[in-house]
Amino acid sequence: MRSEDRQKAADYLRLYLVFEEDMLLMPLDEFIPAVIEGGVTAIQLRNKGADLRRTLISGHRIMELIEGRDILFVVNDRIDVALTLGAEAVHLGIKDIPLETAVSTWAEMVYGYSCNSLLDLETAVNGGASYIGVGPAFNTDTKKDLRPVIGPEGIRLITERSPLPAIAIGGIKASNIKSLKGMGLSGVAVSSALCASGDPYCDAKLMRELAEEL
Repeated sequence: MRSEDRQKAADYLRLYLVFEEDMLLMPLDEFIPAVIEGGVTAIQLRNKGADLRRTLISGHRIMELIEGRDILFVVNDRIDVALTLGAEAVHLGIKDIPLETAVSTWAEMVYGYSCNSLLDLETAVNGGASYIGVGPAFNTDTKKDLRPVIGPEGIRLITERSPLPAIAIGGIKASNIKSLKGMGLSGVAVSSALCASGDPYCDAKLMRELAEEL
């Protein structure tokens, strides 16, 4: 893995939004600028319940809204969608295309990898990931096919052994970010805490401030 990719990823992980359009309480065109102004540094397009057409439409619009802004745009799972949209990064997990295959085939992409165990970390490091998402940190209703919750101490176990920049993911909200302090994290990933917010600017601002203290 190129060292510049690892550094690039680390620079954009402080407040990482996992975007689920079905949760929004306002139009996408209002939501995206609000969270960016609040302090979001990366946006991952997940949209688990959406079909391909809708995912592409949402992805194109998000890319238009972040154009000229210093935001990392990531596509969850789907390398084909990432290539179609021209996204810089893809986030993969244990059920997706093998990381090593993806990296060797599309070497220009930045790759994230989901880690729930030290075995996952080994896969991420050996496969060429640029960063890892570690968790679930807490219980969450956002993702239905959830792997076992590992909690803050499980996150520490992985981050202490990881040469890759890491974000915590899973059930993260403003009230529990402080419990992740001192674990060597580059940032936190949030989904419903922002997507389902009635005031995404203020909530993003608060979570960015808390994430800066990690």
